[in-house]
Amino acid sequence: MWNCRSRIMTGWFRSGGSDNVDDLEKAINELGDEQRKLVTRFDRAMNDFATERSLETCLDALNISIQLANTRGKLSESWEHYARLMEGEVTRLSRQAGPDKK
Repeated sequence: MWNCRSRIMTGWFRSGGSDNVDDLEKAINELGDEQRKLVTRFDRAMNDFATERSLETCLDALNISIQLANTRGKLSESWEHYARLMEGEVTRLSRQAGPDKK
């Protein structure tokens, strides 16, 4: 089951980006929370599959692993965007300081 909240949460990122660090930090925190919940669900699903070995438990574990991969991908993209914003800010501040003030 695809989590609609994740799509909304990172929609700003995919549709042109946001340079608001607070929004980006909030998205990273929410994605991190979602990842932790999915890891817990995946662990349970894998235990169920190991016990039952049914098609249903296999598909459940597979579905959760796909959700987890998608969430981790979005989290990685968010961290990369955050790093680019921070790099840009450091560059801007370095230019403001000038060569004599370094």
